[in-house]
Amino acid sequence: MIRAARRCALVACTGALLAVLVSGCAAAAPAAPTLDDSLAERRAALEAAERERFDAFVASSSARIAELGVPVPEFQGLVAREVWPDAVAACIDRADPRIRADRVDDRLTVSYFGMVGEDFDRSRWAIESCTAQFGVAEPRELRQSGPVERAWRFADAQQRLLPCLRAAGLVVPSLPSAEEFGQRLETTAAWNPYALLAADPAALQRALVLCPPSERLLAEREAVMSGGRP
Repeated sequence: MIRAARRCALVACTGALLAVLVSGCAAAAPAAPTLDDSLAERRAALEAAERERFDAFVASSSARIAELGVPVPEFQGLVAREVWPDAVAACIDRADPRIRADRVDDRLTVSYFGMVGEDFDRSRWAIESCTAQFGVAEPRELRQSGPVERAWRFADAQQRLLPCLRAAGLVVPSLPSAEEFGQRLETTAAWNPYALLAADPAALQRALVLCPPSERLLAEREAVMSGGRP
């Protein structure tokens, strides 16, 4: 009888432990998006847009390119803005020996050494083809943030910005709901953690230094990942 009671107690305890474990697993919340997740989303959106631009170029130009014997273009993906002139210049040099492409600062200059006519037309299309093949990795040019970035920005405001500003003794506006925050993000009504400091330039500058905005973190991280400048 005692052994049976102990056995029942053991089974009951084991069952309770399993219930707790299962309950704990079910209650586990998904990890919040990170800064790098936001940048990956930005880059994917930009690459898709650049690929769409390239496909449109090929669709409208492939017949003429083939007729002139210009090498069939292939999308080369995204390159940093600082690298783009060199990448396009190298492509042009390979495509047509009558063209000389040189980098001047951050720009590309092209010189043509040949006769006006079909040769010139071929060279022009070689330039167009090479220019189309390389997308510029500038995620900041995207006009609208995606769901991952919106979620990260809200979490950053909630977990870093607000506590940082309050710890510095600064007055901050209330944070809206995650849904409202995301809806207002790309509008003039976007939540601004520094809005109440506009009348005090010294306090505003102090806040920006101590608790930089999410946009600055994104810009600095983008620069590191692309090898460029913030």
